[in-house]
Amino acid sequence: MRHRVVVAALLGPAGILLCRRSPAALAYPGRWDFPGGHIEDGESAGDALVRELREELGITIQRPRSAPSFQLSRGDGGPASLQLQGWSITDWDGVPSNRALGEHTEIGWFGIPQALSLDLAHPEYLVAIPQLRGPW
Repeated sequence: MRHRVVVAALLGPAGILLCRRSPAALAYPGRWDFPGGHIEDGESAGDALVRELREELGITIQRPRSAPSFQLSRGDGGPASLQLQGWSITDWDGVPSNRALGEHTEIGWFGIPQALSLDLAHPEYLVAIPQLRGPW
């Protein structure tokens, strides 16, 4: 099965919110990633993003109406393929907190230079992060 994933680049006054994946995670253990996750069967990308942010961070966002801010694809569509869509999010209800302790060991806000120095889950983030525009 192809991995269809959605992520959010939460952009706040303190920078970009990233989550450190658990060292026990099957994919990208110990690396920093945007919050998000897999799209479930019958679910739209926007609905998956809303669900994932509620589950992982305890926040509520409006379902994205625009095209993704960034995307990456790997593989040939086979079982190991990855299709990731990411949206820049600047407005949400609630205070982000780590509600997925089994998935993330910590979360944090980072400025762009600091975020680029982290051990990121995907090398493509090195291109995507500098293009993000937030309220800072």
